[in-house]
Amino acid sequence: MFENPHLKVIMEVQQQILLSNFDLKLFMQTICDRMCLLTDADGSTIEMLAGDEMVYAAVSGTLQPHLGIRINKNGSLSGLCVTVKEILYSPDTQQDDRVNKEACMKVGARSMVCIPLFESSNAVGVLKVISGRPDAFSSRDIETLQLLSLALGSELGKQINYDDKIRILNDYEQLLVQLRAEIERREKLESELIQLTERDILTGLLNRRGFSDRFQGWMNRASRDEGIFGVFYLDLNKFKQCNDTYGHEVGDLVLVEFANRIKKAVRESDLIARVGGDEFVVAAWLNDGYDGLMQVAKRLTGQLESPMRIKEFQLPMSTSVGCTLWAGGKTELDLIRAADESMYLAKSYGANRIAINGELVG
Repeated sequence: MFENPHLKVIMEVQQQILLSNFDLKLFMQTICDRMCLLTDADGSTIEMLAGDEMVYAAVSGTLQPHLGIRINKNGSLSGLCVTVKEILYSPDTQQDDRVNKEACMKVGARSMVCIPLFESSNAVGVLKVISGRPDAFSSRDIETLQLLSLALGSELGKQINYDDKIRILNDYEQLLVQLRAEIERREKLESELIQLTERDILTGLLNRRGFSDRFQGWMNRASRDEGIFGVFYLDLNKFKQCNDTYGHEVGDLVLVEFANRIKKAVRESDLIARVGGDEFVVAAWLNDGYDGLMQVAKRLTGQLESPMRIKEFQLPMSTSVGCTLWAGGKTELDLIRAADESMYLAKSYGANRIAINGELVG
């Protein structure tokens, strides 16, 4: 039978295991702090197997300065203990070829006991007590440590598994963060690619492709009697002369200003596209058919009643607008062609003129 003080300490250790709340460092430190009470040890440690090395993962007593040191598994009593999975006792390390004599002298271990700690059937580490005196440990000390190691090995295995799960969970969370960042990066890249393929670089408006992709949806809505829309084709009068006189840099700024003024004439939800050098197409939902068509056309021409201020220049620019109403059975090409032809008719009659379906109206 074990002496009552020994049983009391073992029970305290078991209680500390329950209170450690799966904190691996606290768990191992609790073991080490009690080992010197259970035996005549000067110091104690838990060495964990890490590849080909044994690592001092927790320490107590005279071994406290040596936390974290590593010794080769081969050539050490701890490594041999893990390999043979048996309790090993060295009553005098200076006379024992199984030990690393240099390491023993460094930590002041003249005698030592190594007890394997198991997780299932795998030895995952050792519980080791040392003394600065030879032959310091009795058979009762060894039996006491063996009894405790049976419980501690199982709990240590649980702690290791828990710690591994927490590490895996943290790695998974970090992976999710990285994955989310990669998705955002790809979405941004995709958005930029769409901008390049569907947007006009100079004005930021839709290009012909971007307009066409959205226009089909408009025709589907109109065919379901969800409203009626008009198509407007417009350009800048005498734009070539502006380019020749002031240069392409000013010409580009004129196009940007023209795009901004078109935006002011329609709703944000309407479609605006630059489809040529100075040619633009607008699709706008209308409240009342023909009258609505005329109102939008007048707002477009009205935007160019005041000159453009580009750099130090005051440039009086004008436009010509051709327009048509959506009608069932007409294709996108039919509508744009009708508006385009009307625009050329308006252009032939001067500045800021309007034509609808081949007829001059303003």
